[in-house]
Amino acid sequence: MAAAVSLEPPVASPPAAEPLIRLAHVSKDYDTGGGVVHAMREVDLSIANGEFVAIVGTSGSGKSTMMNILGCLDRPTRGTYTLAGLDVGSRAGDSRAIVRNRVIGFIFQGFNLLPRTTALENCELPLQYRGVGARERRRRAEAALEAVGLAERMDHKPNQLSGGQQQRVAIARALVTDPPLLLADEPTGNLDTRTSLEVLALLQRLNRERGITIVLVTHEHDIAACASRVVTMRDGRIVSDVVQDAPMNAAGELARLPPPDDGSGPGSQRAGDEAESAAQRLGGPVPFSTYPMMWLAWWGGALAALLYAKLGLGAAQLGKLGLLVPLAAEMAMAWAGARWLRRKLGRPATSDQRVRAALWNTIAGAASTVAFVVLLTFVPPVASKPGVVRLLMGMAAFAHRGPLLVVPVSLGTVLVVALLRYLLLTLFNPRRQR
Repeated sequence: MAAAVSLEPPVASPPAAEPLIRLAHVSKDYDTGGGVVHAMREVDLSIANGEFVAIVGTSGSGKSTMMNILGCLDRPTRGTYTLAGLDVGSRAGDSRAIVRNRVIGFIFQGFNLLPRTTALENCELPLQYRGVGARERRRRAEAALEAVGLAERMDHKPNQLSGGQQQRVAIARALVTDPPLLLADEPTGNLDTRTSLEVLALLQRLNRERGITIVLVTHEHDIAACASRVVTMRDGRIVSDVVQDAPMNAAGELARLPPPDDGSGPGSQRAGDEAESAAQRLGGPVPFSTYPMMWLAWWGGALAALLYAKLGLGAAQLGKLGLLVPLAAEMAMAWAGARWLRRKLGRPATSDQRVRAALWNTIAGAASTVAFVVLLTFVPPVASKPGVVRLLMGMAAFAHRGPLLVVPVSLGTVLVVALLRYLLLTLFNPRRQR
């Protein structure tokens, strides 16, 4: 009996996924003046989406040149480089910069964080280049820092963070644009063993949970053991390309490490936390520009109150203002000072910073007032005016009747005014929105 013939068309197999990275016969030559250095020689390499690849090699093997080309920081002399379906090897510099910002996140050995800005502001930087709005920048930067375990360190500057925490900030900055590719250039080169494993465990988690493609350049085979694929380079060529079925689990290795006995145990950790808490309360110096800004606002508030009184109450009612003008001036000063501190610090001012701002502002105001009165004493045309004479005579009479009371009363007045300004600064101090 004849076999039955199927009339259904054969099922076509799905097309192979396009690799995220493809290098085809890529070479890179450098003319040093004394000759040509062949940094890369006819390299062919494909990396699929979601792979974790380590590129290893000794100094001069070509791995750094490979990283520069993969990161669109350099162009191949010959060959084709395709990234996410785009031929980026032949693109001009500006076009490659757009690709870098959209497709690639960089993690460097030296962290490359801006020292005068907070972790949150460092993470916002790539989004500023994209023109993302301030509120959206902040939301995405906070999410990136939370993803790397730094939710409580957003307002810290790099010098307030450990090496591992700085590298986590660098990883968060690379993640904030949601790139499909992370390029890590010796990310553990400046870290100890424990911190290196923490960073590698984080990279493995990002690769496993988010499917981010990671290309890590290193000269240490222990670090490369955490990758699922190891590409070895020598003299500008790929000499081996090995897929590791069971890469080292960095989180497991970290758990097997003995407890730290080098001063980083529980006791010293508590001491470090206390020191960090104290540093956080202090918050660093108050920007000097805060003081002139507060005084400008004080005069602006006073003039605004006077103008309102004159237009709304009439000239005959100006004497009934009482505390309206100084109160308006003080509130304007506090509002401007709190907002200016938030802008300059990148976060709300700490209680200690508000105390210092209020106290030094008051002391400077008292000193300038005394200097102004003394100056008027030696200016005959001004000192001869009745109002100034009454002021000077009143001060002289007070000093004559109670010379021992001048200093305590003056200090008491300064402290009371400083306390009022501190309370107003606290009232207007903005809270960080999460």
